Amino acid sequence: MSESLETVYSTTNVMEAEFIKLTLEGEGIRCMLENELQAGLTGVFEVKVDVMSTDVDRARQILKEIRESTETAEDGFEEDASKEE
Repeated sequence: MSESLETVYSTTNVMEAEFIKLTLEGEGIRCMLENELQAGLTGVFEVKVDVMSTDVDRARQILKEIRESTETAEDGFEEDASKEE
């Protein structure tokens, strides 16, 4: 059975895609970025984070955890800001 690459994340922000790639690689998932070399055209082209088809479910679970932790952090930031007023 041959494996194929599947896109698990896409963004127009190269830095965001790089962060996702590094996070997934830190969890042992090999990644590849498509369109990462935009040569000053950041925000114009979509950058895709691809993983092997066997890693798709695990990668999506990690992305879900990242999203949830980011939302929790943002909620905490908003609460802290309202206390300062």
